[in-house]
Amino acid sequence: MAENTIETKQKKEPEKQAENDQMSEVLWWFSTAIKELIQDCTVDRNRYKILGSAMLFTWLYATLAWGYFWSTNSDSPFLFISLGIFMGGFVLSIDRVLVSSINKKRTNIAAIGLRVIMALCIGAFLAQPIILFIFSSDIDREIPILLDKKLAEKKIEVEQVYQSRKDELLANKKKLEEELKQKSDLAIEKQSDYLKEIDGTGGSGKFGIAGIAKAKQNGYMIAKNDLDKMEKDSKTELEKITKELDEINTKVTKSVSDFEKTLDGKGFLIKKEALQSLFDKDKTHGLQNQYYLLMVILTLFELIPIISKLFMPAGAYDTKVALRDDFETKVATLESEKEFGEKERELA
Repeated sequence: MAENTIETKQKKEPEKQAENDQMSEVLWWFSTAIKELIQDCTVDRNRYKILGSAMLFTWLYATLAWGYFWSTNSDSPFLFISLGIFMGGFVLSIDRVLVSSINKKRTNIAAIGLRVIMALCIGAFLAQPIILFIFSSDIDREIPILLDKKLAEKKIEVEQVYQSRKDELLANKKKLEEELKQKSDLAIEKQSDYLKEIDGTGGSGKFGIAGIAKAKQNGYMIAKNDLDKMEKDSKTELEKITKELDEINTKVTKSVSDFEKTLDGKGFLIKKEALQSLFDKDKTHGLQNQYYLLMVILTLFELIPIISKLFMPAGAYDTKVALRDDFETKVATLESEKEFGEKERELA
């Protein structure tokens, strides 16, 4: 029984060692370490595995950030997951370039500063989707309010487009209605004078239709005919004005309705606007302070690999890389000189 246990352990140990070796190679690849040179560097093997772990973390972080970013613009999981993985790989490629270009044997402050600035820019952008995800519950409550505000602003904008024509039509309508009222008041006044004249309660005080009463009757009939004529003429014009006003209102309603259909509250920018709206309402600035703190922390995530490489002490691996680089440069120079000499002899 004991022999079987020992044999099982002996079988598992090579398998475990092989898994460790494979994992080490993966982490070395992430850290941009050259497998053939680092295998014999005991201390640096562990250092670059840690650096590789940091690179692996930033790659997963970038993939998740980009995946959430694309999910705010697409309802297709296949699309936003694929784009998240692709953009995460793109960020990883940039990080590997930045890390591999840091040479512990040849320090260039300006070059390092440029790399740090680039990493900060990438980190600042990647932090945005993560922060929106963290504040998503508050943002989702604010979005409907913001959409209603946008809808009201859109209605005002559309109404302003037609406002001058609408004011002109309303002015014409008011003018016609005032003229009709004047004609109507005049006809009523003439009718009242005429009736008072014939019943003897006003005017000359004589009862019956004769003389002055006849003249007032003619005046009333003229006023009434003018009113009837103006009502007939203005009816068509008022109908045209009302129809055009209805058409304008229909256009405004349709434009606002079409705009409302485009408001779904899922886009990245609307979420950013909702977050900004929350900041504006936050009188104590507590939410905004948390935002800036998270922004700094999440941005620093992207700097982890570069910071790790900068603070990592130069070891045997860096010496090997420098020597191999010098050796290959000398070999390339010698081969070039040899080839140049052979061509000179051929020409001679």
